[in-house]
Amino acid sequence: MAGTVSAQQKSLSGPWQFHSINNAGLLEGQTGSSFQLQTINGAQYKSWFAGIGLGLDFYRYRTIPLFIDIRREFGRSSNKLIVYADMGINFCWLTDVEKTSYLPGDKFNKGLYADMGLGYKIGLGKTNNLLLSIGYSLKKLKETYYTPDYYYPPDYPQEKEQINYSLNRLSIKIGWEF
Repeated sequence: MAGTVSAQQKSLSGPWQFHSINNAGLLEGQTGSSFQLQTINGAQYKSWFAGIGLGLDFYRYRTIPLFIDIRREFGRSSNKLIVYADMGINFCWLTDVEKTSYLPGDKFNKGLYADMGLGYKIGLGKTNNLLLSIGYSLKKLKETYYTPDYYYPPDYPQEKEQINYSLNRLSIKIGWEF
């Protein structure tokens, strides 16, 4: 009887596993190529994984994406096909060069971050895996600025303008999971 209870406890706690995924990747889009870094930490239950991710995205403007990552594995061997989806927010963190390109009153607001695609997990022992993935990524930001004073006569009200950036990219990543 005690063996049965022990087996039940093991089966309840056994499928849950903590994982950390660290990715480096290339983003390719209409405005060129750029680099990205990500770390994702979460729990896996059987073939499903859910975690919270944080990254650095250097495409067009440097941003820090904060996102939820959901993925599913397919296959019974240590090598598996993966389908993933990320959704979250981009926080703008302009570089010094980017800051000098704009007027002091210019402001960048946070925007949507999304990434979805396919991957392949290569098992390297019991707890380590090499990850390769390709996907579609979307980065949205909003720039708000006021027209400069020198365009208008004194005491003329400045006009507020906005530019909405919707940056579509191809994402190619290599990662390590443990």
